[in-house]
Amino acid sequence: MSESETTNGENAAPVAEPEQIIEKRIGCAHYKRRAKFVTPCCNKLYMCRYCHDEKEEHYFNRKSVTELICTECDTRQKVQAECSNCGVRFGKYTCLICNLFDDEDKKQYHCEGCGICRVGGRDRFFHCERCNMCLPVQLQRVGHRCVENVSRANCPVCLEDIHTSRIPCHIPDCGHLLHRPCFEQMLKSGHYACPTCQTSMIDMTNLWNYLDSEVAATPMPPEYADYKTTILCKDCHKLSTVKFHVVGLKCQHCGGYNTCQTNGFHKDTGSSEQCESSSPSSSSSTSSSSRSGSSSATFEPREERHTEEASDDLPRANPMDEPPQA
Repeated sequence: MSESETTNGENAAPVAEPEQIIEKRIGCAHYKRRAKFVTPCCNKLYMCRYCHDEKEEHYFNRKSVTELICTECDTRQKVQAECSNCGVRFGKYTCLICNLFDDEDKKQYHCEGCGICRVGGRDRFFHCERCNMCLPVQLQRVGHRCVENVSRANCPVCLEDIHTSRIPCHIPDCGHLLHRPCFEQMLKSGHYACPTCQTSMIDMTNLWNYLDSEVAATPMPPEYADYKTTILCKDCHKLSTVKFHVVGLKCQHCGGYNTCQTNGFHKDTGSSEQCESSSPSSSSSTSSSSRSGSSSATFEPREERHTEEASDDLPRANPMDEPPQA
């Protein structure tokens, strides 16, 4: 019995070792790799720059690394693809320009234009020289609005860096970037306009139709029925003179409500024909500009039936993102 117990004990010991080895090879929460960086800024050991930045009060540039330590044999050596002692490869994906090692397949590729490694597959993205970033190949076919060096700025919502972010960035039609989670949070909060230029970020047709019905169902009091105002559309960038309405001010060119007043309202002294061109059913207006993203970006329908219609018909986002950093 004592021999069998000893045998069982001997068999149990090797079973625990592979688990320890597997755990050892996992790396960290950010990457699966078999090497630790020797950070030149503070001469400490960290699995990756994110682990370093979470614990230190300064930031670490992984391109500045010159030495690493193999997690399999603890050999300190210069940065290279394989361990000089045990021969283990530090990561299935290896980029010695970015000092990036990763065992997880994320379809990583190095973009010379961006100067960093990105995820998502080289065949799905192209580098726009003017925007100075990688964009989905769909935009190469249909065209896009270039904004020079657009990714070299912080997200206008969370103010975090965009170019080197591991969070995907949404690309609205206006060309300005914001993190996709920030974009989705804006939509949930009822803000549909770009925080940078105030242009509508998604198809607003359903909301504009809803506001048309609200304007038609909410006549202005007689004493204000003949008042007009000049508005600027934030979508088509054109001026219109329309009848003043508390629900919204409708652009006479594109039919949208993403507008703002350029001056106060005044009583109309023109002919009735001029007034017809901006009648309530086809013209409405400004608070809607806010509805699409400015100061008052949410709307509260007066009746339940409108609430149901609006929630069913709310516009959906176009899922085109800039590839995040690897």
